[in-house]
Amino acid sequence: MNAKSIIALVIVGVLIAVGLSGLFVVDERRQAIVVKFGSPQRTVTEPGLHFKMPFLEQVIFLEKRILSLDVPPQEVLASDQRRILVDSFARYRIVDPLKRYQAARDERAAASLLENAMESTVRQVLAQEPMNEIVSGQRAELMKRISDLTNERAHSFGLEVVDVRLKRVDLPADNSEAIFRRMETERQREAAEKRASGQRDAVKIRAAADRQVAELLAEAERKSQTIRGEADGEAVKIFANAYSKDEDFFEFYRTMQAYKKSLGKDDTRLVLSPDSEFFKLFMDRK
Repeated sequence: MNAKSIIALVIVGVLIAVGLSGLFVVDERRQAIVVKFGSPQRTVTEPGLHFKMPFLEQVIFLEKRILSLDVPPQEVLASDQRRILVDSFARYRIVDPLKRYQAARDERAAASLLENAMESTVRQVLAQEPMNEIVSGQRAELMKRISDLTNERAHSFGLEVVDVRLKRVDLPADNSEAIFRRMETERQREAAEKRASGQRDAVKIRAAADRQVAELLAEAERKSQTIRGEADGEAVKIFANAYSKDEDFFEFYRTMQAYKKSLGKDDTRLVLSPDSEFFKLFMDRK
C-alpha cells in the first residue's frame, strides 16, 4: 500500500469521525437544544437520530419527564397574624426548552428559580387566609390557587407546574408550645367551671331531695296523726258502747287494767288505806 492510499484512508477515517461526531440521538425521555458558541440555534423535541455541525455546535439535553421539587419549610404569616410552618413540594416539566435554557443554564438553577417563585406564591396565597382555613379548611382549593399562580410565573422560564402539594402545615415549635399551654389553661378553666356547675347542680338536687323527704315525712306524719285520731275515736266509741252495755263488767275491766299497770313490777309498793276504793275487788263483799 503506497502513501497515497494511506493518506486517502486517513482522510476517509477523519471524514467518518467528523460525520459521526455530528450525529446525536434524542430518546423519548429527553429533549435537546443545539447551541453554537453558547448561542441557541434550534430545539429538538422529537426522539430519534439528529445531526449537528461537528465541533461547532454542542447539544444540551433536557428532561422531558416530570420532575420533582421539594421546597424547604418556610414560615408564613396568615391573615389573622398567626405564624405557620408550611412544607410543600411541586411536580413540573420543561415545556419550552429554549426559554428554560435562556432563564437557567442548568437544572439546579432552573429548580432554584421555580423554588423562589413557589415560595413567593405560597406566602401570597396563604397570607389571605386565616390559620384554621389553612390547617383544616379549604386545603385543596388553596393548593389549586398556589399551583395556578406558580404556573403563571413558571411559564416565563419555560416550565409548567403539574401539581402542588402542601405536605405539612403546622405551627412553629415556640408557637406550638405557647398554644399548648394556652389550650391546657383553657381546658383547666373549663374543667373548673364544669366542676363548679356540677357542685351547684348537686346542691340543688340535694336540696330538692331533702325538701321532698321533709314533705313526705310531714305528709306521712299528718296521715299517721289522722289515723291515730280516727283510731282513738273509734276506741273511745267502742269503750262507750261497751260501757253502755255492761257497766259492771266495764268497771271490772278498767280496774284490772289499773292493777296491771300499778302492780306489774316486783318492787312496786303502794301505801294505801285498807278500805281504799282501789282494793275494792280484793275485799269480801258478802
